[in-house]
Amino acid sequence: MRLSTHIFFGIVGITVLSQVVFGTIAYWMVVNGGLEHQQTMLASEARELAEDLAVPLAVGELSRTLAEERLGHLAPDIDLLLIENHRTGRRFLVGPWAEQEGTGLLLSHILQKHQRGDRSGGRLRVNGKDVLWAGVTVTGTPYDLILLDRPRDMGWGSTLATRFLAVGALILWVAVWVALVLATVISRKLSEKSAALRHQVTHDVLTGLPNRALLYEQLAEALDDPGHGGVSVALLVIDIDRFKEINDTLGHHFGDRLLLEVGARLKALLEKGESVARLGGDEFAVLLPDATERQALERIERILAEMKRPVMVDDIELEVRVTVGVALHPEHAADLDTLVRYADVAMFQAKEKGLSHMFYDGAADNFSVRRLRLGAELRGAIARGEMCLHFQPKVQVDSGRVVGVEALVRWNHPTLGLIPPDEFIPLAEQTGAVTPLTLWVIEHGLETMGGMRKLWPGLGLAVNISAQNLRDPDFISVLMEALRSSGLEAGDLTLEITESVMMQDLAHARSVLQGLHDRGIRISVDDFGTGYSSFAYLTQLPLNELKIDRSFVRDMVHQRSQRTLVHSVVELAHHLGCTVVAEGVEEEEALGLLQAMGCDVAQGYHLSRPLPEDQLRLWLRTRAGQRNTPPSDQIVTAGS
Repeated sequence: MRLSTHIFFGIVGITVLSQVVFGTIAYWMVVNGGLEHQQTMLASEARELAEDLAVPLAVGELSRTLAEERLGHLAPDIDLLLIENHRTGRRFLVGPWAEQEGTGLLLSHILQKHQRGDRSGGRLRVNGKDVLWAGVTVTGTPYDLILLDRPRDMGWGSTLATRFLAVGALILWVAVWVALVLATVISRKLSEKSAALRHQVTHDVLTGLPNRALLYEQLAEALDDPGHGGVSVALLVIDIDRFKEINDTLGHHFGDRLLLEVGARLKALLEKGESVARLGGDEFAVLLPDATERQALERIERILAEMKRPVMVDDIELEVRVTVGVALHPEHAADLDTLVRYADVAMFQAKEKGLSHMFYDGAADNFSVRRLRLGAELRGAIARGEMCLHFQPKVQVDSGRVVGVEALVRWNHPTLGLIPPDEFIPLAEQTGAVTPLTLWVIEHGLETMGGMRKLWPGLGLAVNISAQNLRDPDFISVLMEALRSSGLEAGDLTLEITESVMMQDLAHARSVLQGLHDRGIRISVDDFGTGYSSFAYLTQLPLNELKIDRSFVRDMVHQRSQRTLVHSVVELAHHLGCTVVAEGVEEEEALGLLQAMGCDVAQGYHLSRPLPEDQLRLWLRTRAGQRNTPPSDQIVTAGS
């Protein structure tokens, strides 16, 4: 027999059994409900009479006439009322049964039950007939009150019970089948709704592609599948280049259309068993369950070629470029979460290097657990005093005089040791800790220089600042207060800022830097030549100094083109009235070339590495002794 037939007969059997059980219960309730109702009403009438007669009984004014009157008024259908003083035995009998033979014996039996506390009412069988009785003690008196009554004719009950049973059976039968039909309809609707909710939870609303949750499920199945025979599982994370710029310029509608087009193109490239998902924002992922590194590379090339075709949206033709990061299982990662993270990291590594795609490189992973830990601990490290300063001397090229130092922060981690700035400064930028960190460097650097001025008067200090410092409304006031506390002049402090930072918001940067310049603080462009901006900004900013990036200085000894570039920057700076500082001087020949070019100041390992305060003091004394001149003669102001 088919399963549906089993279900049908099962439901029919349950329905019949339910009719029998509930019909029997219904019949018993109807037949016996009348007696129970009469018993309840009799007990209620007994309580009402006891309350009504309590006062006459308490003062001894109750008479048979008064009892008959109250009984007729409150319970005219009662067969017998008994009021007995259980101390004296005095009784009042009122009602049709008062003179019947055997009533006294029946009452004595009932009174015994009542006074023992066994029951306050019930049903007795007298001469083959049911008799109902109810008893109550009159509060505040030694009297007990008993009511006796015969059950009313119950003939109507059997007829009603039969009708009730018949109608109930019909209603129950209809109800069961209606419930069965409704259950079937509801079950189908729930299945459809569940499928819709499942799709909504596991798919992207805009593109209709699987989302991150479904990608994880598919990836887990691929990693657990023993059938791929040891072939790698490749995960590609794809990011649309300059998507934010496109979205902000052309509007979100255009951005959504672009995401739809990219998703459709990726989906069209899929082969059997492969899947594409939208991770969120402008990131997509492609899962290749059985792909070697070579096969993954071939798929990347197809994706890049497909994305080179222009996208047309609202009559606007746009060239779209993407960056792809790839991670392989088990070559790069052994578990699902790590594989996804490594693919994402590979995409960021490719962006940092300006590449269109890149396989995960563990050696260049700046997004490690260590990085997350340092980012979480950084702000607290400043408060705990784990930061320290090293100072790198800056020397005048033509005279050899020390004109100042650059303050470089180090993190003396209690368990990881000394951490260089290139590892935690980017974290400070990302976490917002760079503002308090820069202020700490300035305050402690100025305090250190203030303490060294007795031996080396005029020693200047250079400090790097970030874009977040320029956006801090309290930056200038805090800076000036730190200068006042140290005893240094404003001209003794040089703030170094990179081209890229200034160009993020040139108008705002110009306003803040002008305010600093007006107060006498020197402004320097750090890493000059590495930015992607126009030289026009040099005439718009209040600059005192240009620092040539170390990459040009390091290579100019062996590359003529680099020497030409450095020489051009020196002449440009002098024409603008700026001092020129060359950083990254690592050999004597480079120092000689800079002197021939007319460069003003040099800084680098050939002169000195960054030194802590005590070693800086020793270095200054040693250098003064080598030149056979007093220490104060070796120092000129930062503005010289």
